[in-house]
Amino acid sequence: MPAKKKTARRKTSGAAKRTQGKRKPSRQVMEARTKSISFLNRAAFVVLMILICIAVAVTVFPQWGELKKLEEELATTNAEEQEALALVDQKTRELRALRNDQEFQELKARDILNLYRPGETVIRIHRD
Repeated sequence: MPAKKKTARRKTSGAAKRTQGKRKPSRQVMEARTKSISFLNRAAFVVLMILICIAVAVTVFPQWGELKKLEEELATTNAEEQEALALVDQKTRELRALRNDQEFQELKARDILNLYRPGETVIRIHRD
């Protein structure tokens, strides 16, 4: 085997020695790091958005159930109010008729006193 040739080494200055141990990454390595960091940032953002959506959903669902219950109560109350308004309207019309209409007064009095004219047939329907 032939003997290896020794090459002379250059002496480096102090500044050169400090940068000699720190090699600059190549352009491909920097692009790869940038792409991976960009991907991780996107993934972290997606995970954060998913967690925010879950947190909102967890706080909304109990309120949603309570809202449905309150809407049912409101519908029931509105139905009762409509019935009460209809009754008030009926009683108001009846009062106006009692004050002003002679035929209605006679009909009401005969109904309350259970009186009828000769030859009349009275049919009563009782509601339960």
